[in-house]
Amino acid sequence: MSGVKRMNEEQVEEMFQLAVYAFNSESTEKRKERFKKIVKHSWNYGFFYEDNLASQIISTPFTVAFHGVNYQMAGIGCVSSYPEYRGKGGISAIMKQLLAELAENKVELSYLAPFSYPFYRKYGFEQLFEQINYTIKAANWPNVKSQPGLMKRVNYEEAKDVCQMIYSVSSNHQRGGVIREPWWWDYTVGMNQEYQFALYEDELGKAQGYLIYQSSAESFVIKEWGFLTNQAFQSIIRFIGSHNGSSREFRLETGFDGKNLSYLIPSPLIEMEITPFMMARIVDLNNFLDKYPFTPGIKEVYYLKVEDEYGPWNNGIWKLEVNETGESIVTKFDQVPEEIRDEALIVSSIQALTQLFMGYRTGSELSFYEKITGNTQLIQSLDARLVKGSPVLADYF
Repeated sequence: MSGVKRMNEEQVEEMFQLAVYAFNSESTEKRKERFKKIVKHSWNYGFFYEDNLASQIISTPFTVAFHGVNYQMAGIGCVSSYPEYRGKGGISAIMKQLLAELAENKVELSYLAPFSYPFYRKYGFEQLFEQINYTIKAANWPNVKSQPGLMKRVNYEEAKDVCQMIYSVSSNHQRGGVIREPWWWDYTVGMNQEYQFALYEDELGKAQGYLIYQSSAESFVIKEWGFLTNQAFQSIIRFIGSHNGSSREFRLETGFDGKNLSYLIPSPLIEMEITPFMMARIVDLNNFLDKYPFTPGIKEVYYLKVEDEYGPWNNGIWKLEVNETGESIVTKFDQVPEEIRDEALIVSSIQALTQLFMGYRTGSELSFYEKITGNTQLIQSLDARLVKGSPVLADYF
């Protein structure tokens, strides 16, 4: 029998073998234990061809913080098929059922890491996050003076509570970032034995900063850092710089928030690369708009005509009323109300709408490139009610 089935931990061996084969990975017990952990916390879908597992997708439920609002988000990963079953529609069948079930459960968003951007665009996903990578020669690392307090190297168990606390209040992680549950910290950070940890404590012994890194003779890689004060930041910079005799270069890999740090480097002519990162899509548009943190202003009404091939529940005309305090009322119509003329419509695919509302691109940009069409003044007026700031993501799945 062929078709899509939900899988549980009983099928983890089949799932693991497919993942190992599809991604050409080494099959080890350590890798299997890590795989079991993500399966345990996820919705797992398989496409079976004559009772054989042919394709699979893992959907992990997360909550993301977005300018004071929490959205439910499905992190899509392990999209894989055996080569003999590729092109037989298994992934499309899973994606169709998965998105429908997410919408039924009022999950507003979904993120994924694409192997191909065009491939996932047909499922309604679009580029939303970027990453910036710095490579700095050790000699060019800033030389800062010693600060009060103490930097100390610790193990993961000693570091995790501090990391969780500082990460959770960082402003960058409130722009679409994952609210990390303890199991996710353990999975992404704690289970990676290559990671090292250091904490900064001020002169009162209070933790104010953390550093997650990898160190080798070739490079010192900053995987993640967080700090609550300038003193913590300066101390972390000094700690990193103290490795200039043991590492040839320093590298920082982080979510791009629209700004770069090159001006803080003594010699700003460093290697700096901004690259496309994760994709995203709005899944449940009704809930997404209903919870959206619109900015205060005058009472306004917009009509959005939305096109979403893999989310037919989003197709149609949406009346969006935003009041003076930023609260919204959302009403859906299957066709344009008689009293509304076509020129009053803002027309968009779900992809462009995701980029607009999540702050990745402005209404003017999307309108200029005809990703969104309609009355220019209406688009600019709507754009003025949306939160500003590029979305930032520090996680990968």
